[in-house]
Formats: sequence, structure tokens, C-alpha cells
Amino acid sequence: MTRRVNGSGRSALLLSFLSAIGTGVAAQQQQAPSDDELRCMYCIEVIRAEIDLQHHMISAADEAAGSSEVPAMREQWIKTSAELLQGLANLEGVLYRLQSYMLPRIPALDSSALASAIRQGNADFRESQLVANRCAVECDAPQVTNESSQACSASCGNSALLTRVAACQSPTWLPR
Repeated sequence: MTRRVNGSGRSALLLSFLSAIGTGVAAQQQQAPSDDELRCMYCIEVIRAEIDLQHHMISAADEAAGSSEVPAMREQWIKTSAELLQGLANLEGVLYRLQSYMLPRIPALDSSALASAIRQGNADFRESQLVANRCAVECDAPQVTNESSQACSASCGNSALLTRVAACQSPTWLPR
């Protein structure tokens, strides 16, 4: 029987792995990770969290499709599920690229700095979900006026946090 580990469980496993590597390499001097390596660890955590979210959304869409009695609604939910599956495949490809880049580097790098990047990625993803939900409520409300729409765009469209988290989906800085 396979047991699925949730996002925080995976983070704990990765942190223990990094600690074990750090202990095993204690005789060697670990080097400070580069900005790209830190960004990569940050993005690995962000993408893992996005994959978990994608799995939940796919399950919800599948459940909605199965319980819908209206054929047009059922078809729309099936279409949504297919789009989510495509998004999931893209995220899994990005995660594979990030992990492939980092795996050979991890033993030589300072594990506490890598762990810090992982924690920051987790925290930023959680915060980005709160910001995105707030923005959806504020910006998609039926009573949105032109003035409130501009304010909404200014506060939500230019969020550095949302931009930083979203950049993980397309790591153009990562060498091929």
C-alpha cells in the first residue's frame, strides 16, 4: 500500500535528507549555494505545493462531473478536469527539471541555507494562496466599479509575491 505524503510531510522529509547530507559531509567544507541554487530549492517547494493543489482541484472537478445531472455542466467539468491534468503534467515537468538540476549539487551545499529556501518557498506559496483568494473576492465581485477595478488591478496585479511564486512555473534562469 502506498502512502501519500502531504506537502508539509514532504518538506520535513526533504529537510531531514538535507540534514543527513549535511552531517555526512561534515568533514568536508560545504559551500554557500548560489542564487540560482537557492531559487531552485525555493521553486521546488512552490511547484510541489502547486502540484498538491492541482491534485485537489482535479479531484473536485472529477467529483463535480460525476455528480452533475446536466449534460452540459458535466461536459464543462470534464473539460476543466482535462485542462487541470494538462497543467499538472506541465508542473511535473518543471519539478523534474528543477530536481535534476539540484540533485547532484545538494551534497556540496550548505544544507541550512537550502532548508531556509525550502521554508521560504512553502511560506510564500501559502501566502500567495491567501492573496490570490483575497484578490478573487475583491476583483471578481459583481459590484466592482471601474474605480475599484483599477484599485484591484494595482493591488493584486502587481503583487511581488504572486510574481515571484508564478515565476517558478517557467524557470527561464535554469540552464537546459
